[in-house]
Amino acid sequence: MAFSCPTKRMAQNSLKIKLQDLECHFTWKLDCSRSKLESLRHTLIDIISSEGVQCSWTGHLYNLLAYLHHALGSTEDALQYLKKAEEAIRLNSPDDVELSLVVHYGNLAWVHYHQGELTESQTYVEKVGRLLRDNPSPCPGVVWGEKAWTLNKFDVSKRKEAVYCFRMALKGDPENKVLRCGYAIAFSKSFENKDITPRLRSEMLAHLRIARELDPEHLTITVMYLQRLADSGQVEEARKLAEEVIEKPLDSFGGFGHLLSFFRDYVSHDSSIDLARRTLDRHPDSRQLKKHLAQCYKWKIFSPEEKRNPMRHILIENAVSLYEELVTLYPKSLAVKLELSAMYKESGRVDRADKIFEDLLLEIEGMEPQDLQKFYNRYAQHLFFAKHDASRSIDFHKKAVEIMLPTGQRDSSIRVLLSNVHNRGDRAEEIVDFLHGLDREGAVSQF
Repeated sequence: MAFSCPTKRMAQNSLKIKLQDLECHFTWKLDCSRSKLESLRHTLIDIISSEGVQCSWTGHLYNLLAYLHHALGSTEDALQYLKKAEEAIRLNSPDDVELSLVVHYGNLAWVHYHQGELTESQTYVEKVGRLLRDNPSPCPGVVWGEKAWTLNKFDVSKRKEAVYCFRMALKGDPENKVLRCGYAIAFSKSFENKDITPRLRSEMLAHLRIARELDPEHLTITVMYLQRLADSGQVEEARKLAEEVIEKPLDSFGGFGHLLSFFRDYVSHDSSIDLARRTLDRHPDSRQLKKHLAQCYKWKIFSPEEKRNPMRHILIENAVSLYEELVTLYPKSLAVKLELSAMYKESGRVDRADKIFEDLLLEIEGMEPQDLQKFYNRYAQHLFFAKHDASRSIDFHKKAVEIMLPTGQRDSSIRVLLSNVHNRGDRAEEIVDFLHGLDREGAVSQF
């Protein structure tokens, strides 16, 4: 019978303490649902396929992809992406390459630790230690920069923390255009529209203007800048700039979704569809662009003016075909499947929409709470509008509300249930008791 060695356990515990002190993806609290990790992985792979590997932050991208693959249980893929990360960092950071590898070495230390390769893990911990001992700052600017970039990409809830990290990185390198652009993007995205005051909008514009002067070819910066111009009332100037942007060939699609939104809001639905189609014609294999075009179709299909268009069915059929293709390209995406079900319903093929929901019902055991909540809310809507089954619709709205996550889907379901109460529906008394039992800290009474 084998016994564990106390000395080995002590060494392992000591190593774990050192690992927890490292600045890397494994210590930045990048916790999320499996479905969110999968979605982010798909997004980053789309970025790689459209933007290549010659940009200054490619090493950050590969490091994050490595972490995502490890979190999703694929250690071999994680190690492959870590290898690509080091190659990219050495290519793009020749002046201070070793210091730029601090986060990367930390990730390698953690992956080897999880594989039980303690000697290799200890080696990378010591590499990080030597690099930091030779640096006057306990957290170098390149580390702040990669942490900022990662948090900004990872989730909207991390944006304010990303802004702080960008500020810390810029202290030592204020003219760095990559950091300036990252800071301007994170700052502009860190507030909800309802919270943006005129003064804050002016500050966002100023940061975006500085970033654009440093990197005039940065599409995301340019598009966010023209959006903020339009929001501040300078619509004509924003339109002129947008027209200049689309005259140039796109080398990447970062910010392209924002550009389509601008044309939808400030020009027309047809202009956004036309731009998406023309760009897809030049890059026919891009699933990212196919997703953008499908989004444009959806925007127009559900717009008030399109409801009266006798030719609407042609657009719906185009959308159905495209969403069917997207389901094969993103087979694990709940969002894409739900969009396809909506297109089937609009085309009159309610039976096919039913089949999507029936298949998803068989998968609910494995769904993360946020996905499950979204599914319940959308199924409740389908039951009411497509199946005219008000009672079952209420059942699923209740299921959505029972999942105590503060999301738009939960708010939507609460409003539907309260509408039944206000209209004195058949189940009004039952719904009142249900909501009263769930209400915490006035979460329901605010509506």
